[in-house]
Amino acid sequence: IIGCDLGVPTCITAIPSFGESGAKYFVSIFEFITSVGWFAVQTAVCGRAFSNLLRQAFGLELPVAVSMGIWGIIMLITAVYGIHAMEILNRIAVPALFLLVIAGCFMALAKFGTANLNTHPEGTPMSLTEGIVMTMSFMASGCLVSADVTRYQKSRRDTILSTCAGVLPAGVLLVVAGAVMTKVADQYDITLVFSDIGLPVVGMIVLIAATWTTNTDNAYAGGLSAVMVFHLKDEMRAAATLVTGVLGTILAMAGFADYFSDYLSFMGDFMIPRLGIIIADYWIVKRGDPSKYEYRRGFHMAGVVSWLAGYAIIKLIPFGFPFLQGVIGSMVLYVLIMAVTEKESKAAAGSR
Repeated sequence: IIGCDLGVPTCITAIPSFGESGAKYFVSIFEFITSVGWFAVQTAVCGRAFSNLLRQAFGLELPVAVSMGIWGIIMLITAVYGIHAMEILNRIAVPALFLLVIAGCFMALAKFGTANLNTHPEGTPMSLTEGIVMTMSFMASGCLVSADVTRYQKSRRDTILSTCAGVLPAGVLLVVAGAVMTKVADQYDITLVFSDIGLPVVGMIVLIAATWTTNTDNAYAGGLSAVMVFHLKDEMRAAATLVTGVLGTILAMAGFADYFSDYLSFMGDFMIPRLGIIIADYWIVKRGDPSKYEYRRGFHMAGVVSWLAGYAIIKLIPFGFPFLQGVIGSMVLYVLIMAVTEKESKAAAGSR
């Protein structure tokens, strides 16, 4: 809604709470790094699964690194052309992905039954709390850059409807259907699940649609962040997006995905408190009034200090739900600092 109200991307929505320099160094640069990392992981997943599918279903050998390079370039092209190309892709790919996954879920249940749903995974299982924390780390980047897309919405109503009627139900159903498919087939690679039920080409289409639609967002967000970080002109957005995708593809080919879990946890801990501060500034301090948008030069120390405090809470209080405690802590501290600062400013103005 903040992106919709102001009509600006994430890096600009952070300026009132972090200052121009703070938004650049503490928001945009981390978002650029995260976007590159996510692009690398999605490209690695697509390339590795594509090579595996070609080998197991068709007896063809394609080196994984070559497959990653090919799909990295293909997915990057869409993002370089911007939001309109992404819209065309999503209009075609998302409904097809949704229908294919739901159909595949029923076919997998018909073939494998439900026995495997009750089996325990090998190794040490993850606790519910650990699962929630990991999921939030996954979601942190997407939540932070949502304004990059919602800035094109016409109203708050449209933003809420697109989220509640579009993103939420589709996201939940796809995750559940994918989990059921891989669980009943006892196979973590969804493309191989489709191959096992006799639909290898469909599996390939599902994989490509899922990673392609996601990776265009990663490269696009990274390009917008790079424009802010390196003081580029708006017309350089396509070139910055290209650099994001190329770096991500190179990292994918170099094996970055093998270290992604640790990287994701680290970046999630850093990002989540920033969400709280941006929300607190707009909805609590400014009462959700877009006319109160304030372009601050330099660093806004209230935001920087509150962000670091939120991160410290996440790292130093390991019990409970650290991410939630970090968000709440950063929000409360920011609101208190702003209240004290405003009171001192009024007192100083009155004395003059």
